[in-house]
Amino acid sequence: MDASGNPVGPPAGGFVQAGNVIPQYDLPDVPNVGKRVFTSVDPNNFGPRAGFAYSPFDSGRLTLRGGYGIFYSRPSAVHITNTINSPPTYVIRRSQAGVLVPLENPFFPLPSQDQFPAFVPGVALSSSTFDRRLRTAFFHQYNASLQYTPGQDLLLEVAYVGTRGHNLFRNLRINQARLASTQQPIVNAVTGQVITTNTPTNAQLRTPYQGADIAGFQQFQYTAESAYNSLQASLTKRLLRGLQLLASYTYAKSLDNASGPGGLDTTTILGNELDDRANRGVSDFDRTHRFILSYLWDLPRPAFARRSTAGRLLLSNWQVAGIITAMSGAPFDLVDTGAGSFYFGANSGLSRPSWAPGATRGTANSNIPAGYFFNPFAFARPTVLAGLPIPSSNGTAFAGAVGTDFGDVGRNVLRGPRQTNIDFSIIKRFPLAESKNIELRAEFFNLFNHVNFANPISNLNAVVSSGGSIVENTGEIINPGDFGRITSTSNNPRLIQLAVKFSF
Repeated sequence: MDASGNPVGPPAGGFVQAGNVIPQYDLPDVPNVGKRVFTSVDPNNFGPRAGFAYSPFDSGRLTLRGGYGIFYSRPSAVHITNTINSPPTYVIRRSQAGVLVPLENPFFPLPSQDQFPAFVPGVALSSSTFDRRLRTAFFHQYNASLQYTPGQDLLLEVAYVGTRGHNLFRNLRINQARLASTQQPIVNAVTGQVITTNTPTNAQLRTPYQGADIAGFQQFQYTAESAYNSLQASLTKRLLRGLQLLASYTYAKSLDNASGPGGLDTTTILGNELDDRANRGVSDFDRTHRFILSYLWDLPRPAFARRSTAGRLLLSNWQVAGIITAMSGAPFDLVDTGAGSFYFGANSGLSRPSWAPGATRGTANSNIPAGYFFNPFAFARPTVLAGLPIPSSNGTAFAGAVGTDFGDVGRNVLRGPRQTNIDFSIIKRFPLAESKNIELRAEFFNLFNHVNFANPISNLNAVVSSGGSIVENTGEIINPGDFGRITSTSNNPRLIQLAVKFSF
């Protein structure tokens, strides 16, 4: 027990070690196991594929294509390395809220190095573990397309492309506290205490895993789902008369209940960990519209350049090329680390805010104050006063003290600024022989030095930390501070690159 009366770990149950562990690291109180650490072998990963192509006319200009397949995904090694940071080889200690931590010695005592590995007494378990019932992630992928060639050098294609993902990877905080009531009390498995009230301070006593950290104890699972649907159109011009280009447009929507920016799927889930619907929304990487045009043009040689050697040398073999990209802004989540204190304790909520009374997504995108990207007054901290019902309990549990609930703002309800970019290059070739030439290249990245702004600050905690203010008893924002402002860019300024290339 710690000074607050909470059981601290790590608990003995649940830890195992390899059956071939090195003798000097063999912990006597930890069971040795064989290769069957996971209860799922998952041997039936059947991946059928089917496709067709049909051209109804003798001209061959029109072609119908389609396909379907089941594809399996191998996990990244990052998921394995993250579990290394677990007892008994690693220890993480979180200081309790309000406890003074001196900067001159912020660390807590650790066992001596000759005692490695060891469970450190008095430290709540805070690490990432694997679910023993892991399954292989897989996708249903399907598409249908129509291809038409209006000319010898043109190809027009319109396609529907869809994907459904199952057993996808996600990271859950599985020690979320349960809500107690007089009708459904919670009996602490360690202390035997009968709990009928809900406060931020007794959240640890209401967790299912005593001795484990309420927010830092996480589990890697393959339980997420996704859905992707898109309309894709492209126009391809093959190289003819010195010009080739490819124009592509995608109108798409991707939904899931767990994803992260940049392909990082170990991001912590916000809000209610036990409600998949609460975390279902557009994917972090979703872009509604995306257009790309790439081209290469062999500039024609002027007629007068043929009359002299200098003209042929200076005015022949020039090319220009470029890539134009335009797309919708990326979605972003509204975060409130002060929310969810009834479930994760004070300062550990990492949930979402609530809509201010009467506010909607339309409110957040209208009446925007100068200097802000969205209307920060559309949001509020989900504060619940003592004696009032906790909204997420549907009226079955009440607050024993002032605290915060999960907010009712959905996942990724707002989008950031749209993004555009133009890259351009000029190329001069000097033929040396039939298969050899030298290229002089001038390449311009972000040709017009256009600024693409990053997503705005969307953490409600920025209100107070940047000098703003929130009404304590209602959660209403009085002065938003930097909440809702854009303070950074997402692209580089114009870059010019000069290069010489020898091809042989």
